[in-house]
Amino acid sequence: MKPFSFKTLLRTGMSHARSLLDKRRIALFNYLILFCVVTSLILGGITLSFGLFFQPLLCFAAAILLSISFFLNHLGKIRFSKAYFITLCVIMISGAALIYIKEGQDVDLENMLFAAMAISMFLVDGLKKHFVYWLIFACFISLKVLSLNALGIEGTIFGLTLINNIVVASVLYLFLYVFRSILIKAFDRSDQQEQTLRSLLDNAPLLMALVDPEGNFILVNSNYASRFGHKRRELIGKNRREVLPDHIFDKHEPMFQEVMKTKNQVSFLEETNLPDGSVISANGKYEPILNAEGNVESVAICVDDVSELVRAHKALQVANETKDKLFSIIAHDIKSPLNLFHSILSLNHDDVISKEQFIEYQEGLKERLTSLTGTVDELLDWARMQLGGISAYPAKVNVSSVVQENADLFHTLIKRKNIDFKINTPTELEAWIDENHFKVAIRNLIHNAIKYTNGGGCINVVSDQNESETIVSIQDTGVGMSSEQINSIIKKEIQKSKVGTDKEMGAGLGLSLSLGLLEKNNCDISVTSEIDKGTTIEIKIPKIRE
Repeated sequence: MKPFSFKTLLRTGMSHARSLLDKRRIALFNYLILFCVVTSLILGGITLSFGLFFQPLLCFAAAILLSISFFLNHLGKIRFSKAYFITLCVIMISGAALIYIKEGQDVDLENMLFAAMAISMFLVDGLKKHFVYWLIFACFISLKVLSLNALGIEGTIFGLTLINNIVVASVLYLFLYVFRSILIKAFDRSDQQEQTLRSLLDNAPLLMALVDPEGNFILVNSNYASRFGHKRRELIGKNRREVLPDHIFDKHEPMFQEVMKTKNQVSFLEETNLPDGSVISANGKYEPILNAEGNVESVAICVDDVSELVRAHKALQVANETKDKLFSIIAHDIKSPLNLFHSILSLNHDDVISKEQFIEYQEGLKERLTSLTGTVDELLDWARMQLGGISAYPAKVNVSSVVQENADLFHTLIKRKNIDFKINTPTELEAWIDENHFKVAIRNLIHNAIKYTNGGGCINVVSDQNESETIVSIQDTGVGMSSEQINSIIKKEIQKSKVGTDKEMGAGLGLSLSLGLLEKNNCDISVTSEIDKGTTIEIKIPKIRE
């Protein structure tokens, strides 16, 4: 429950308003009610100090009865409240005037009905306002006639007094009618301008707010309010400390104080966790607004969500790093073997080495050429994949056949490193996957396992199947990987080429290419590894739905 305050009292019933103009009229009505209640209480106190009884009682009763209008406004019965208020004022003024007239006291209390007439022009709408205005004036004239008769005034003075009052009422009516029309038009224009400004602020993709020197919100747009879990009207008047989470307030309060002290703009760029759960890259500024004396009157806060721009910048950095890695591959893993081939062929051509010596180099050259061909193929496939030029054409593929075929390619290397290579795959096991993609992925993963397993180590290729997927797992007892390397592999980043345990070379493209091809076939890939203990890569291939 909100604590009582005059501000809350003066806003009574405004939640029922249909427009900004209605809100202002309700606010004016509440001010009027409060003024009349306070005036009645003051008059009651004054008359009570004079030793009177009836007049204070009447004033205190008037204050209580007038306060009922606040309750009616709270219930949303604004029209009834206005009618009740005007009627009550007219009855109380007329009743008090009649009492003074009967007692022969000339206090001109009936003249207060002119105030009631003026009030009616602003509180009542449509043709009713004209009727109510002149009806109150009729009460005034009746009371004036009774007052003049009681005073014994007749003839010309009597007539002139009535004519003067009619002229005053007519001039007042004309002035109030014109003033009311001008005022409403001005309010309408102001409301339209305010709505236009608010629409511009709300449609801006920025978080915008205006605060006073104490940090209380004067204006916010809906984007700012919603990001901090509030409605716009709830923030107006609240302090930044009440609205901002502690981690944001503590970071930004020194910036706010710096603006207040130096009267200069303060900018910031940071990653921020907002209360709505979103994480944004916030590019913002605190802009001081100075008054005529050069003091800070308010501070404008403007924050732009540049998350997309930051992500694009990071992607560009990754692209640049990838480009550098590719150039390194081309320069080292392709150009170096070509230079070697050229040198040996030149030596043979110039008879620097004999034919028998050249034949001795032939086996090594074949290995280098095979490796170079694989590197070029990987590079071309990887480039096509990055450009979206590779599509998957799944079909039934015998898993055991593909694993055995690709393991045979590395028979010599397995034998040389004395690796215990096991294949635990049912011969009839089939998977729904693009066969070429599966072969490339298995070949690269098996080669990687061999490359980074020490002599005498173990490699185990295990395959199984359940109701929803075929699982192929490649386990080795090799050098293992750090968590950073695993994250880099999952992101399909090009790995920096590292020599194997037997000085084997590679381009660093194999893992990135393999994971990309498997993802093209809707496969899930998981990598677990521990330094000096080995690595397990598990591939889950979804089964075709019949």
